[in-house]
Amino acid sequence: MTKSFGKHSAPRSRSRVGALAYLGVFALVYITSFGARETEAQDPPDTLQIIADSLSVDSLEAVLVSDSASADTIYYNLPRFEGRVPDGWETGVWSWDRSAIMASSANTLAELVAEVPGVIVLLGGDYGTPAAISAFGSGGGGVRILRDGFELFPVDGGVTDLARVGLGGIERVRLERSLGELLIEMWSHEFNDGRPYSLIEAGTGELETNLFRGSYADPTALGGSLGLALERVDTQGPGRKESGNRVGSWIRYQIHRGDDAGLAVDFRRMGTKTAVTDYASSVTRTDWAARFRVRLADNLTAEAYTGNSSHGVEDTRDPYVLEGGSRAQHGLRFGYGRRGLWGRAEYRLFGGDLPSDRFDFQVGLDLENLGGLAGSVARSSWSETTAVSQQVRVWTRPYLGFSLFGSWESGAHGSRTLPIMDGVPESNSAVAEETLVIPAGRPDPFGITDRTATRFGARFAWRDATISAARLRVESDSLIPLGIEPDRGSPLLSGAINEGWEVWGSLPAVLAGLRLEGSVQEWQRDAPYLPKRIYKAALVYRRSFLESGNLELWGTFGVRGHGPMTVHLLKRGSEAEDHSLETVPVYENWYGRIQVRVVTIRIFVAWENITTNRNLQMFPGRVLPALRSVYGIRWSLWN
Repeated sequence: MTKSFGKHSAPRSRSRVGALAYLGVFALVYITSFGARETEAQDPPDTLQIIADSLSVDSLEAVLVSDSASADTIYYNLPRFEGRVPDGWETGVWSWDRSAIMASSANTLAELVAEVPGVIVLLGGDYGTPAAISAFGSGGGGVRILRDGFELFPVDGGVTDLARVGLGGIERVRLERSLGELLIEMWSHEFNDGRPYSLIEAGTGELETNLFRGSYADPTALGGSLGLALERVDTQGPGRKESGNRVGSWIRYQIHRGDDAGLAVDFRRMGTKTAVTDYASSVTRTDWAARFRVRLADNLTAEAYTGNSSHGVEDTRDPYVLEGGSRAQHGLRFGYGRRGLWGRAEYRLFGGDLPSDRFDFQVGLDLENLGGLAGSVARSSWSETTAVSQQVRVWTRPYLGFSLFGSWESGAHGSRTLPIMDGVPESNSAVAEETLVIPAGRPDPFGITDRTATRFGARFAWRDATISAARLRVESDSLIPLGIEPDRGSPLLSGAINEGWEVWGSLPAVLAGLRLEGSVQEWQRDAPYLPKRIYKAALVYRRSFLESGNLELWGTFGVRGHGPMTVHLLKRGSEAEDHSLETVPVYENWYGRIQVRVVTIRIFVAWENITTNRNLQMFPGRVLPALRSVYGIRWSLWN
């Protein structure tokens, strides 16, 4: 339900009606668009009777069953790029498939990855305000996001604002947690059935919060395949005085030549609005891409793509007058994958004042009973500076319950520290960008940081229990702010050497299906976006009660917390020497969620900040809701 900022909030009952309205609109579109197909199936042509008269009943049934089975098995996908570092705390990789995304009750990408050990989600407020993530103290240039191979490069700061990255139509998510850089990969819907697929997610809750996400995918539409998604989250925010929303859409059309080649064109848009006066009132990110992918050989896949990302701001205040614009992106990707060996080479060419280009090369080897290793090299060009980084990871197979792992990485990472702008000629862009910088006098809107890091540890597993520990060391020559609105314009700080350790464990509990999972990360000293202690723990329950698997229960009760944390903070109007780090207090968020699945219907309830902590914040003064409960349904439908 749409709400006007600053007006008196509607009664609670209207928020429930709003969620049902979203569901009704999506259902109406579904029925209108595809009802003709059902009607046609119910009214066969007269020639069917002629065929029936000339065939026996048994032979007619065989023909109809054969046709039906054939129709339901017609579906194609673009060839996959095979080969990845395997999932696990030891390798630093976490993945979510479609089922796991729905079981998480996450409405945003930030919420989905919030429970990854060592990852801190930095929120500028409630829905509609800026959001980012960090690990091991990484700032600008420390997070990369790829969606179907297209890089969601930051267009509004040093990292991509996760408030404008949606989950609508997303099939899989993978997070690779390295000490120098976080890599998030997202894949849109893939077909595993010949029938049209729909997913409806609707919910409502405290603070006049309404949730809706609807997806539709047809593997045989318009001579190819079609995917659509809509999503919306709106809320009145803490104290019902900070209303905001996120509204996104996605459409994709693909032409296939079997599973060996295909052309895909997709378009995504996500807009945010907020009544918080510290931020731009309305921001929209739009991405489109066209890609051609082909399987060149049994183990070799190639792709060429082109696309564009744009950043639009609707705010007439002076700090936002010049903000906004678009940048092109073109790329080539090659992937090789066979049992025991995989490799990938990617080249990206950017337009405007992003890095002019970037080259990535990755290779991995599975040594079967011994373990595995993986390495990568990246090179990007920033103006007249070249940033090169490399990484090596190794892990062993268990022997008597013990296994070892380690990683080393070193090199430079580049980052913007300001949003892109197209409001002035390129020759005057440096001068124009300085009008957005506070303090004034920054030489350029770029930053380069050099970081070297190591992580070595061991894992012990016995029966159904696992515990792992690792030693950490990070050395950097500078610290770049995230560049999102709360800290935009803050100067780069001198780097430091920091050492620490982390522990992760998963233990069975008393009840069948119940486990205790938790992690602790401890550092010698705190740093920006890196408190001395980060801890996460949860009781996780999952069990199926029928042999058919059609009745399943998930439950989670846990805590995410860390000690006092220093952050960059931009104070508009102050001088350069007045900029310093601010400290936010201890963060401790107790949460819970329950989900019941009956066949393809999921009923969920989720709670955040159960203890009603009224001083929960990631940036000074940006207090998060004291308590939020949300409940709703997720319903998958075939044909």
